[in-house]
Order: sequence, then structure tokens, then C-alpha cells
Amino acid sequence: MISSPDTPVPSETDAPPREESPLFKEFAEKLASLTTPEEKIAFGLQFMRSSISQEGSPRFREFWEGRRLILAFFKENLNSAIRSNLWNEYVELTVEARRLKEILEEQSAFAMEQIDLAIQAMEKEVASIDALLKTAGDIVFPHSETIRQKTGPYNEIQRELNLLNTLASRLNALRKEIIKTDMRIRFKTKFFKRLSELGDHIFPKRKELIEAISAEFEKDVNGFIQAHFQGNEVVGAPYFAIREEIKSLQNMAKVFTLSSGVFTRTRLALSECWDKVKVLEKEHKKEVLEKRQASSEQRETIQAKIDALKGKELSIHELNQAMDAISNEIREVALQRDDVRYLREELYKLREPHKAAQEQKAKELLEIEKEKLRVKKEQLAALKENINVLLKEGPQMELADLSAKTAAVEAELAKFDISKMEKQQIERSFRPLKDLIHEKKEQSLLNLSEDDKKVLENLKVVLEQRIKRRQEIKDQLEVYRKALGGSNLDFEKAMHYQELIAQEKERLEKAIAAIAEIEQKIAELES
Repeated sequence: MISSPDTPVPSETDAPPREESPLFKEFAEKLASLTTPEEKIAFGLQFMRSSISQEGSPRFREFWEGRRLILAFFKENLNSAIRSNLWNEYVELTVEARRLKEILEEQSAFAMEQIDLAIQAMEKEVASIDALLKTAGDIVFPHSETIRQKTGPYNEIQRELNLLNTLASRLNALRKEIIKTDMRIRFKTKFFKRLSELGDHIFPKRKELIEAISAEFEKDVNGFIQAHFQGNEVVGAPYFAIREEIKSLQNMAKVFTLSSGVFTRTRLALSECWDKVKVLEKEHKKEVLEKRQASSEQRETIQAKIDALKGKELSIHELNQAMDAISNEIREVALQRDDVRYLREELYKLREPHKAAQEQKAKELLEIEKEKLRVKKEQLAALKENINVLLKEGPQMELADLSAKTAAVEAELAKFDISKMEKQQIERSFRPLKDLIHEKKEQSLLNLSEDDKKVLENLKVVLEQRIKRRQEIKDQLEVYRKALGGSNLDFEKAMHYQELIAQEKERLEKAIAAIAEIEQKIAELES
């Protein structure tokens, strides 16, 4: 007799008897119907293999029961070769089942460890829930005028609810994970007990907050409905604003964690309000359509008048008068904005035939202005050239001749209509010429061949003239200083005035030196 190579473990053979499954009962009945030991052993091995190779969890209990039943058939009279093959397969299946059970036990231990870590993490979070609330971000609410003043309390409640909802969701997920994980009942019981203790900290508080936010939200929704809906009429705000507020409140109901009853009641109440607004909107659209049709009829009437003008040959003055009359009519009648825009575009098209003539006329005027500007530039260039010639030839010219030609240039300059800056530039080129004339006048006085008294009188006359000249220079210098400091100038103008001030200072220094020279000569004569 062949003995069993492995003694079954107590869990396999000594377990208390339990009710057999329908599948095993069917196997036992078929096994009993077979006649030969070889058939019974082969059928039993097939059943054992299917018990541990099926999809899902292996059926170890049925495997060990089937193994126990067919073990007795090896003791009967069998062919030695068949017995050896069947026995080898029997041993292989036994070893494979035990190895599979060890793997599953390792997986179960790992799953239990992970579940324990997850529960520990939740226990820490529940213990520090106040600290977690402080780090939670604010809730982003849809814009709603109804609860705009109460966003603070809503935000505080919903922040805590969001945290509790997350913890509750994780707790339920752990429950499901424990249920489907293959482990001993006592371990599952311990896990469920810990989860139940966590739930005592989460679910009562969560229920209390849900009732609070639900009651407040339902109160606000009812207040909104009472304020803006009187029967089938919408009051207190335009219908489109009421429509947007209803949408905001409906979206708010999705953001808040409301009880199912409040959520259903508020959604139904807001839906009824939405239907009333839709009716009002339909009436408004009908009114708009009627106005649009009336506007279209008015537009066709005015369009006919515009089309009549297109076939007439009118002067630009007559056309403008006719267009002004039609424009006044457009303003007086009730037209849609698009119709007004269309009719004005049609009016502007009436001027297109006259645009070419107007553009040609504008072009001719532009050419005339360009020619005037060219002539003006040539005349200014000739004038500047005359000034330069006088500056070069002035020292050799007689005083009377030089004064006459300078006066002629000044008279010619007065005829030009030029900018202030250009005039200042030309006047600046005049100053050396005027200084030359003054010097010639002074020199003529100094060269008089009379006695000392006459010379002294001449010197005093020259001194008076130079003092007067110095005062003119000072006055001009003050004018330039005020222009530089009294207004905001761009860089180019500021540099221009700085240059003018520098030139006037240089002239002032020369005038002062000349006065000092005359005063010295007078002092010498008087002494």
C-alpha cells in the first residue's frame, strides 16, 4: 500500500465540518457514479486542478475535500504504471496548492499592512482636524447677489464639510477594501472597529454641518423667490438678471453639500422660477421681433428714398441737403441699431461719385500750397543771402549806405508770414549787422577833431547810447530766460533758448566792456 507523502495540515483536515457547497455535492455525486478507481482518481484530480486554477479566489476548501476523497482510491488494486502517473500528478497539485496558499497569505498580510497604515493616517488627520481646517483654501463660489453678504459663513461651513467629505469617502473606501481583502475574520473585526471609532468623529459632525448649510441655503432660496416672484410676475430686477441669479443658485447647490431633501426642494423651486422667466423671456423676444419687423418696414421706406437719390444728378450741396433730411428722418423714427447702421452706410455711398472731384480739388489745392511754400523758401533763402553779403561787406561800407540796405532787408522780412522760431533765427543773424551799425555810429563820434570838451560831450553821448544798448540786451536776455523757465518745452526748443541766452550774455559782456572803456576815457579827461 502506498502511503501519503505529506500529512495534511490541521487547517486542511481537522477543521470543523461545514456545510458542503453545491459544486462539491455535484462532484461527489459524479465521483460515486464512476466504477473504476482509475476513473475516480482522474476525475478527482481534474476537480482539484479546477479548484485552484479558476479566475478569482481559489476554492481551497473544496480542493482539500476532493483531495481527501480520492486519497482512498490509491489503496485499491491499480495498474502500477497508471498508479505512479496519477500519484505524481496528485503530489504536484498538493505542492502547488500549498505554494499558492502561501502566496495568497503573503498578499493578504501586505494588504493588511497597507490598510493599517491608511487607518493610522486617517486617525492622525482626525486628531488634527482643526489644524487641517486652517490650511484649507477658501471655496470658490459662483457669483450670486442672494448670498453675496453671507459668503463668509457659507465658506467656513463648506470648508469643514469638504474636509469631512474627503475623510468619509476615504473611510468608506477602506471599508470596501477590507471586505474584499482575504483575511481572517478577527482581523477584519479589528479594522472595522477602528473605522467605526473614526466614523464617530466624522459622520455626526458632518451630518450636523449638512443640516446647518442646507437650512441656510433653503432659507436664502425661499427669500430670493419671495422677493422676485409674485404669482407669474417677475419683480425687483430685469428678467435676464433674475435668470442669471437662478443659474448661480443652481450651481451653488452643486458646490454645497446639501441634504437630499433640501437639494431636491430647492432644485424644484428654482426650476419653477426658471420656467416663469422663460415665459417672460419668450414674451420679450416676441416684443423684440415685433419691433424688428416695424423697424424693417421703416428701413424699407427710407431705403426707397435713398435709392431715388441714386438716380439723380445733384451737386454736392444739393446732395448734402438731401442726405441731411434723410438723416433727420432716421433719427426721428424708431429703428433697430443694425438698421440705422445699414442706412447710414447707404447714405455714405451716395457721396462716392463726388469723391473723385473732391479729391482732385484737394490735390490742386495741395499743389498750390506746395508752390507757395517753395516760393517762400526761395525768397527766404535770398533774404538770408542778402544778410550774409551785408555782414561781409558791411565793415567797408559807408554808414548811411549800410543803414539803408539793412532797413530794406528788415522791411522785406516783415512781409513774410513765418513761424516764431524762424523769425528769431533770422533776427539773430541781424544782430551782428545792427551791432556793426552802432559801432560805426560810435566811431564817427569818437573821430571828431574838436577840443576836449566837445570830445567829452561826444563820449557822454556814446556812453548813453551804450548804456541804452546794454539795457536792451538785458531786457532781451530776461525775455529768453522767462521763456525757458516758464513753460514745458521739448528738448529742441530748450536747446534753442539756451543758445539764445548764451549769445545775449556774450553781447552783454561786450557792451559792459565798451561802457567801461568809455567811462575810463571820460574819467581820464575829467582828471
